[in-house]
Amino acid sequence: MDYEYFYSIILLGIAGFVALAFGIRKDNKKAMALFTLIVLALAFILSLIFSNNYSSYGLIFNDFDSFWALIFIASSMMIVIPSLNDIRGRYDVFYSLIIFMTLSMLVSAYTYNLLILFVSFEGVSIITYVLAAYNKTRRNLEGSLKYFIISTVGTAFNVLGISFFYLGLRTFNLFDVNHIYFDKAVLIAFIFIIIGFGFKLAIFPMQQWAIDTYDGSPNSISAFLSTGSKIVAYMILLKILVLGFSAFYNYVFYFFAILSILTMTYGNVAALSQNNLKRILAYSSVSQAGYLILVYALISYSYYNISSPVPAATYIRLGIATAMFYSLVYIFMKGGSFIAMSLIRKDKIMIDDIRGLSKKSPASAFSFWILLISLAGVPITGGFLAKYFLFFSLVAAGLWWLAVIAIINSVISVFYYFRIIRESYVYDSRVEFNLTPSVKYSLIATAVLTVAFGVVFFLYTYLVGIAVI
Repeated sequence: MDYEYFYSIILLGIAGFVALAFGIRKDNKKAMALFTLIVLALAFILSLIFSNNYSSYGLIFNDFDSFWALIFIASSMMIVIPSLNDIRGRYDVFYSLIIFMTLSMLVSAYTYNLLILFVSFEGVSIITYVLAAYNKTRRNLEGSLKYFIISTVGTAFNVLGISFFYLGLRTFNLFDVNHIYFDKAVLIAFIFIIIGFGFKLAIFPMQQWAIDTYDGSPNSISAFLSTGSKIVAYMILLKILVLGFSAFYNYVFYFFAILSILTMTYGNVAALSQNNLKRILAYSSVSQAGYLILVYALISYSYYNISSPVPAATYIRLGIATAMFYSLVYIFMKGGSFIAMSLIRKDKIMIDDIRGLSKKSPASAFSFWILLISLAGVPITGGFLAKYFLFFSLVAAGLWWLAVIAIINSVISVFYYFRIIRESYVYDSRVEFNLTPSVKYSLIATAVLTVAFGVVFFLYTYLVGIAVI
């Protein structure tokens, strides 16, 4: 057995307990943050090195799965430094939870067994319940409680869906599904699993918990909940839909085409009327989920549209590669925008609180501006390139009308993103900004990465090459 493929998982498991042991003697937040960052960096390097085709104990290591693992580690690394500004006390517990949460995400990236996927994903969910309420303020506890209650409903649907999946196909392993026929048990599994992960992805009409939770959580945790936690659910559902429900691609197409339109439109229209800045970003996160699930519609349509002269596998590869690239860019542009909320020393952050940021810290204001225009899909940013590849794939597959609707929604989003930019550049400051290095330089780093992803066209070509489930 080649144990080196498990080094990243083993490292994270040991490091989590080491962090707890360190905290018994001295609870130093900077030392704990540095230790966590080093551990995650080592796990990133190990996952990058050991990514050849290998399988053991229900885990599969290849380029496709390793790419998701790297995204998940990056999403955890992104919040380590900004959390220095947000978290109050028991830093050993907080950072050990981040390490254990990353371990669970890695397991979900490397497996195709529904039971392991479920347990690893719930490991992530349970930890995020704790992190959302970590500071124990009323806003934290209220947001965490809503998140816990709604997620419990989603978990129940997932359990039922996995049970019916096994009832209909007699396997939990997605790779063991050789032929799927139209069976009532499998159809029920399909419905339950989509509803269950729909709650986790905050897809309309299952999104309201996300608005309250993102608004009520510490800013660094909001950054993770809107990115890392969501992308884990997105990846799991992608695996299940591609491998587990090939008999229902016509249902999958219509279901997600309608849901994506409703989710994009609802998120963007609702954000237009908001004055609470974190809630604007939360509704923006809902709309971004609508763009992400367009990939599900694209992949299912490629199977469903048998009249196309181009092989379905071509469009499926384009769709999966688009999902991978969009997820990578989304982690930083959305996570960075929530990190920017730590610039303001308030719990309830209104849009006029960002006024005058450009005068107090031009670098921070410019970085926030980059992240916002990336979310809108403006050129020279990773968000533009991600949306370009998404729209290109839709048009190539014959779904031009979905691409048009998505473009219209992108235009709508410009209004509230540029409203925020106007507030930060035009008006004078009303509040004192928090320009500590942990916040300022984390924000700048996410902006730099977002711009970098806007020019690396070759990365998408590489992703098309490894986009095989």
